[in-house]
Parts: sequence; C-alpha cells; structure tokens
Amino acid sequence: MAIKNEDQILAILTRYLEDDVELEEQKFVKDWISESTANKNYFEEVKSIWKASEDIADFDKIDVEEEWGSFKQTISVQENSAKNKVSNTVFYRIAASVAIIIGLGFYFLNYYNADVTLVAEAGKENRFELPDASVVWLKEGSQLTYDKGFEGETRKTQLNGEAFFEVTKNPDKPFIVLTNNTETKVLGTSFNLKTNTETKETEIVLVTGKVQFTAGGNQEILRPGDKVTAKANGTLAKKTNDNPNFISWKSKVLKFEDTLLSEVIEDIEQFYNVKLVMENPQLRHCKLTSVFENESLEDVLETLTVLFDITHQKDEANRIIIKGGDCNS
Repeated sequence: MAIKNEDQILAILTRYLEDDVELEEQKFVKDWISESTANKNYFEEVKSIWKASEDIADFDKIDVEEEWGSFKQTISVQENSAKNKVSNTVFYRIAASVAIIIGLGFYFLNYYNADVTLVAEAGKENRFELPDASVVWLKEGSQLTYDKGFEGETRKTQLNGEAFFEVTKNPDKPFIVLTNNTETKVLGTSFNLKTNTETKETEIVLVTGKVQFTAGGNQEILRPGDKVTAKANGTLAKKTNDNPNFISWKSKVLKFEDTLLSEVIEDIEQFYNVKLVMENPQLRHCKLTSVFENESLEDVLETLTVLFDITHQKDEANRIIIKGGDCNS
C-alpha cells in the first residue's frame, strides 16, 4: 500500500494500536517498523504515549472547556475534600490530554526532522533517493548526512568519502555538498565527488550541468568534463578529466585504451582497494587496451599475467608484488 506523508503514517499507527486495521495495513505497519531502528523507536514512543492515554476513563466524553471552568471554581480552600478529589481527577485528565498531544507532536517533530545519515555497505548497490528526488550513489564505506525534510533555503548535505550525485533541478533551492572544508553548490546536475582522509584533498568531476566549487576562499565554476582538485590549504587545480574510470566504482567497469600500465595499476588499486607494487620499472611504460566488466581482481591479474608475462604474489604487508614482465609478450 502507498503511504504518502507523515500524517498518514501516524494515523495508521494509531489505528494499528487500536486493532482497527485491515490485513494489508497490518502488514504495512510491521514492515515499516522493521525497516529501520528509527522507525521502531518512533513506534515505541507512540505506543508508550498511547498506553498512557488508556488510563483516562471516557476520555472522548470530556468537555475540556467545561471541566476546566469547573476545576477553577473548585480549587478554593473552602472546598471539601470530595470536591478536591473530583477537581484533581479532572485536572489530571486535562493534563494527560495535553501531554499526549505535546508528546506525540514532540516525537513526531523530532523523528521527521532529524538528520539522516546514509552509510554505504559492502556488497550492495548503495543507491539512495533523497527527499527532493535527487539520487546519490555512495562508494563502499562512504557516508552522506542531510536534514530529513530538506528544510530551509538550501538542500544541504555533508559527505564523508566518495559519491556520485544526480541532482534534481531547483533554481530556488541550491543543492550543497560540504566536505573537507569545501563547498559544492549546484542547481541541478550530475557529478562525482571524493575526499582523501589522509591528504585532506577533495576532487570533483562534472558530468552534466554546471557547478560552483569553493575551498579556502578560492572558487571555480565547472562545466562538463572539468576536474578540480582542492588541496588541503584551499588552493584549486583545474583541468580536463582524461580518466574514463573516475566512476568505475559505480559502473563496475574498468576501461583502458592504449593506457600506460602505471595508470592502469593506479585505477586497479582504487577499484579493488589494494596495493600493487611493480618491481620492474620498465613495465610502467607498457600500454594496455582492454575492458574489465564486473571481473574479480584475480581475473584482472590473470589477464595482465598473460599479456605481459608477469608473476604476482602477496607479501607480509598484504601488498601484491608484480615481478618480471615484458611489454612485447
């Protein structure tokens, strides 16, 4: 079943607690609760407040305005204990009703306006749709944090790692990515953005549209095909992107066309998160033309072994040592 907004979710949770739902709705609630810890915690809070309301007898029959007026009239010190007991009962019922409304509103507000952190898990596509219909792919181990409702004048996000964005166009509400003391500001475009935790460098490659990239007071406007690297000190280096494998982590394809083996090795290291060491420096000048699509590291190394007559083995530091080799094999 399709649930379109927060009001509908709260309504169906309420009816679920009253045992007043159809089988399809019952399944929806159970599936929704199991989707995330946040959903489960929110349901438990609603359930807790709902149970408290059950202690109020004939709650729906209470005329709050009438009872409140009655309560004010009965707090005089001249009133007998029986009247005081009645007034206290009314007071607690009114207080409870206010607590329920405030309580549900508090948890509702916090739940639906909290920051959301997306985490890329190993072995998954890690494709996420954001509240504005923008789509982001996160590289394994990366994180993206944003305000759940994209409230305010901008669509602000915080990136840790590497991601590819396809941003829904909205000229009135810029999309902003903050990372490594840099700011990427777009209205609607697609681009790849990655950070290096060791060097503190940030690299952006623009695929479509236009991007404003800022670091340390320096700014560049990118157009399709541009690549800008922000150094740790805020300086920017801009050039044309000449590496077709800059989003191989997303496409799962490594493509080489008359590419120096030194560059091939760098792309393989990035793609498979390994360290390769070539003992023969002459091998770096060999060239490769090949395409690897969804292939294992072993398969790729086997291809290099056949083409360049190399051998390879892991050392104690878990590096892959490449020995021998000939460009003319």
